[in-house]
Amino acid sequence: MLVRAARAAGPEDGQTLLLGIGLVTVVLALVLALASASAIYLDLKTLTSLADSAAAAAADAVEEDSYFGGSVTDSGPGALSAASVRAAAAADLAMQPVDLTGVQIREASSPDGVTAVVTLTAYSQPPFLPWGVIPASGFTITATGSARATTGL
Repeated sequence: MLVRAARAAGPEDGQTLLLGIGLVTVVLALVLALASASAIYLDLKTLTSLADSAAAAAADAVEEDSYFGGSVTDSGPGALSAASVRAAAAADLAMQPVDLTGVQIREASSPDGVTAVVTLTAYSQPPFLPWGVIPASGFTITATGSARATTGL
């Protein structure tokens, strides 16, 4: 009776080891995918912070001539221009310790003369993705920041 039980269990040997290796592989793949998604999210948050900082610097860089009456604009004193927004955003971005790849100013404008809108783009390269399948340049991420310049008490 014991011989039959031993023979019946024979072909089952090693099946648990194979199942365990498969389970470890699936769990490892999920952990690496989660780590890569977290890296992309952190890169996006960093780019958003840079865009907000550039927009705040641009809103703070009101041209003195327009504010102190050297020139008259339709928007009133302290109006922002697209050129001043772009210059201030580029200066602020140059001062930031950036660890993203390919950060560029996509758009820097002032639609109403008091709001600075800055859009930045960069590449996010997650560390654990198969770069033979996914483009080696990474994913393009975009972030927009806006800030309002106000005058008054």
